[in-house]
Amino acid sequence: MKSHVRVFVRTRPSAEPAEGFRSLEDGKSVALTVAKTSISGVVNNSSDSLSFKFDGILEGAGQDSVYATCAHEVAESLLAGYNGTIFCYGQTGAGKTYTMSGGAQQYSRRGITPRALHQIFEQADISMDRQTTVKVSFVEVYNEVLYDLLSAAPGSVDSLQIVEEGGATVVKGLTQIQVTTEEEALALLFEGEANRSTASHALNAASSRSHTVFTIHCQVRMLGEGKERATSSKLNLVDLAGSERTKKTGVTGQALKEANAINKSLTFLEQTVNALSRKESHVPFRQSKLTSLLRDALGGNCKTVLIANVWPEAAHSEETISTLRFASRVRLIETAPHVSESYDPSLILKRYERQIKELKAELTMRDSLVGRGQVNYSDLTDAEV
Repeated sequence: MKSHVRVFVRTRPSAEPAEGFRSLEDGKSVALTVAKTSISGVVNNSSDSLSFKFDGILEGAGQDSVYATCAHEVAESLLAGYNGTIFCYGQTGAGKTYTMSGGAQQYSRRGITPRALHQIFEQADISMDRQTTVKVSFVEVYNEVLYDLLSAAPGSVDSLQIVEEGGATVVKGLTQIQVTTEEEALALLFEGEANRSTASHALNAASSRSHTVFTIHCQVRMLGEGKERATSSKLNLVDLAGSERTKKTGVTGQALKEANAINKSLTFLEQTVNALSRKESHVPFRQSKLTSLLRDALGGNCKTVLIANVWPEAAHSEETISTLRFASRVRLIETAPHVSESYDPSLILKRYERQIKELKAELTMRDSLVGRGQVNYSDLTDAEV
């Protein structure tokens, strides 16, 4: 069954919010009043009014509320066999990394990723009728190069390749580490985040200089009757680097090169979203590493949620409008989530053999009760076949 990508807008708290930005009473819409610019020296005192509708507006929402609204259902579906993706989009400094990872100083400010790990292990621990195997991976896209953040040498360029296998996107060569507790998974998350590229500029003291995808891989196998059935699913938690206007951030040198690479990859992402929202026959997923990684999330077998982070101050009105327009187009995209299940043929064969043995025993008992002569229920010989 097809479903639209769910989109939420989260506003960064501000001491100087723009007067023209307001959320509407339905809790799902925002409206902006933007003054028109002067053209050829002629003063224009009129303004434009814009409005956008989404699945929810998170204004002044805490981390727990954001998780309950945007991520809880997707994480819950993971153990039922559904793939999921949650990603944040917006300008630099708007709160994307805070939304996904949270504040390290306070436990109550932890973000979506650590909360998802807690929920998944909590659900797995109380499910006595199934066996759950959890693995995690962490990949970074920096200057259009893939890096394995959980590799023994994360600073080196690893031979990672994005390929299609069985209708799904996978990164060949990416480290997947099995974890048995929430604590083990969190330790790997923090290890990978420490290896991520960051820098300081005028709008953000710890600006992400790369896109990252932390993936939780789950395999769930039933115990007892039906144990040959298993589901395999994954939850992608994506933290995109923010789009930058270099005149505002004032970056130079290597930081300028990083900003250009970030903006270029986000432009390719916008082109891909535009093609999907218009249902065009050709979608340019292969233009960049980022769009290749997000192929399943944007139109494939996945439950997808976008959180559009905005900084609603007058100085950032252009970036806010750009983010909201992008989010509106993403909301038009349809995905086709379904349970990813498989069956172990060796276990199916064993179940059939057990059933045949039980049926033979029942036939032998029935023959003895009705006084029927001994009948051979052994397997047919080659000659008999």
